[in-house]
Amino acid sequence: MSRRVTSKAVLSPDRWLQLAVRALARSDRTTAQIEKMLAAKGASPSQVRTAIQRLTSLGYLDDVAFASRWADRRLARMPMGRARLQEELLATGCPGHIVHATLRATYRRVTEWDLAMQVVTMASRTTSAQTPGRVARLLNQRGFDEDTIETVMGPLLREEC
Repeated sequence: MSRRVTSKAVLSPDRWLQLAVRALARSDRTTAQIEKMLAAKGASPSQVRTAIQRLTSLGYLDDVAFASRWADRRLARMPMGRARLQEELLATGCPGHIVHATLRATYRRVTEWDLAMQVVTMASRTTSAQTPGRVARLLNQRGFDEDTIETVMGPLLREEC
C-alpha cells in the first residue's frame, strides 16, 4: 500500500527541484516563472531560493539564454517591432535589463525594416484587397514605430497613386 504525502510543506528540497526540472522539461521558462510555480505549489521562499540556485548552477535556468531563444523563435513565427517584442518578453518575467540587452542584440541581427517588410509581404499574400490603411494598422499592432511604418508604407502609397 502506498502512502501519499498530503501536506505540501512536507516536500523535501529534492522534490521541489524535481518539480521545477519537470516543468523545464516541458517548456523553456524564466526564473520568475519557476519561482511563481514553486510558490504556488507550496514551497517556502527559502525552498524556492534553494531550488533556483541549484537549477541555475546546473545550467537548467538561464534568463539570458531564455530571452534570446524566445525572441528568435517569436520573430520567426511572427515578425514584430521592438515595442511589441519588449512587451511580450517582459510578460514572461524576464528582468528588464535582460530584455533590453536581448532587444539590442536581436535588432542588430535583423532590422525592424526587414521585419516590417515581411509583415507587408505576408499581408499582401493573404488578401489582395489589403488597403494601405489596414497594412499600416497591422504594422502598428505588431509594435513597429511610426518611422518604420512610414518608411515601409511610402513605396506602397506611391504605387497606389
